Amino acid sequence: MTKSGNSETGERTLILAPRGRDAVLAQGILREADLRGDICASFLELVAGIRAGCELAMITEEAFRDIDMRSLVEWVSQQPAWSDFPFIVLTEHGGGIERNPTAARLTEALGSVSFLERPFHPTTLISVVRTHLRGRRRQYECRKLNEERRRTHRQRRGPRYLDHDLPAALRSR
Repeated sequence: MTKSGNSETGERTLILAPRGRDAVLAQGILREADLRGDICASFLELVAGIRAGCELAMITEEAFRDIDMRSLVEWVSQQPAWSDFPFIVLTEHGGGIERNPTAARLTEALGSVSFLERPFHPTTLISVVRTHLRGRRRQYECRKLNEERRRTHRQRRGPRYLDHDLPAALRSR
């Protein structure tokens, strides 16, 4: 994986664009906005990077051609309830989703997908990436709140059970 950017938060976007200069251009645009973009050389590297931890994946539409997506679809389907991992798919010129069977298939398989038609303006890319990163941060906040709620619930439940068992323990003396 080729690393770029110096995002203070450590948030990273994985980029898979195996043809042309799309990966290098996207990484450069992210770097200029102080966002981290790591280029993946293959679909397998992308899936491994997602499993290892990242906030967003940016993939060209053609990267999905002639690949077995089962490992990625399986990972998406096994996300915890708080998680809705975001994908940005860089598309070629074409019509809307109703005229693009690949777009419909990707939306069905991956869930949270935004399509960005190339060529795109750098401001548009940065806006979409920042929006998805903000959404991912909110998901992490939900995870943290759920964990705190569970911990508080367990702490409250513990003494209640002790109090409930106390009379039985005193009667047995």
